[in-house]
Amino acid sequence: MPEAPQPPEGPQTPEAAESRGAAEDAQRSERRERMSLVRWCVYPLLGGLVLGTVWVAAAPGGLFYGAGTDYETWDERDLLFGALGLAAGLAVTVALAVGRRRTGLPNRGLAALAGSTLGTLAAWGTGVGLGHMLGARGVSPSVAESAFGLQALSALAVWPAVVALAVLAFTTLWWIPPSE
Repeated sequence: MPEAPQPPEGPQTPEAAESRGAAEDAQRSERRERMSLVRWCVYPLLGGLVLGTVWVAAAPGGLFYGAGTDYETWDERDLLFGALGLAAGLAVTVALAVGRRRTGLPNRGLAALAGSTLGTLAAWGTGVGLGHMLGARGVSPSVAESAFGLQALSALAVWPAVVALAVLAFTTLWWIPPSE
């Protein structure tokens, strides 16, 4: 025969029940905040996979137009990557601005910065990988730079730089330290 649930030991006062409820609420709030930080890292990473696919499809020498051996289009390839990074950085900035909770702003901003760094690396890796796997246009073994990729690796810094400047601005303008 199953045992009936036993009442908790010790006196049950409203204060004890209230403190237990407050501790559970604090744990739930902390868990929600951690999951929010994970989302701020993961969503830009997933966005980077999409941007890398767009980059290889739209860039000169990519999947659909231009020739990889035409050196005059290599700058356009890098500029398109930088423009996509700028757009992604602005999207993350808008998301940070819309969802601003003043107390968690620095943590969310740093998580968004980490996610943006991972996202730009994912975009680069996805674009280059798809270019090699699906065969970019006009690749010539005699021209080493004709393979699809970035010539100016500084384009990788655009997305994280936009997010870093936004985090700095938002933290300076909006953040109110928690009162403890």
